[in-house]
Amino acid sequence: MKVIWMKAVLYLMRHATADVRNSMVDEADRCLNEKGRLQARRVAAFMQKHGLLPDRIFCSPHTKAVQTAALVRKDSGVKVLVEEWPCLLPAVPAVEAKTHLFSQLQDNEAVLLVGHEPEMALLVNELLGLDKTFLELKKASLTCLELGTEATVPVRLAWSVPAKFM
Repeated sequence: MKVIWMKAVLYLMRHATADVRNSMVDEADRCLNEKGRLQARRVAAFMQKHGLLPDRIFCSPHTKAVQTAALVRKDSGVKVLVEEWPCLLPAVPAVEAKTHLFSQLQDNEAVLLVGHEPEMALLVNELLGLDKTFLELKKASLTCLELGTEATVPVRLAWSVPAKFM
């Protein structure tokens, strides 16, 4: 008997570059700097140029992730709203993010997740069923995972591109 898996595309993005850490601003409230805004716009242009537009966008509630997701959404022309997911916050176990993702994911949709490192790399590992981390996600990098219909390879790494190569 063949197991049927959901078909979907996941774009996982680490937030773009934020202001330098300092004791005056809480980590959750750090904003994107000019470099980060340019990175987010570069990712948006890359996604638009290659027809990689998501049906839904989810991000960590931290300001730098919200701003990254909002810029990518706006500059790529995507009309969907950005939804904040606490399961994409730093220190949330990857298995919890995966569980929440699969409870929300619909068949044949493309989803953009914007979060933090190392949590995004750990989520990639969790989705691929790997024991140890093999991928480090640079700021504003975009990684594509494909969920297939074959039980032998339910999730496949399609590609991963740092913003500087977009």
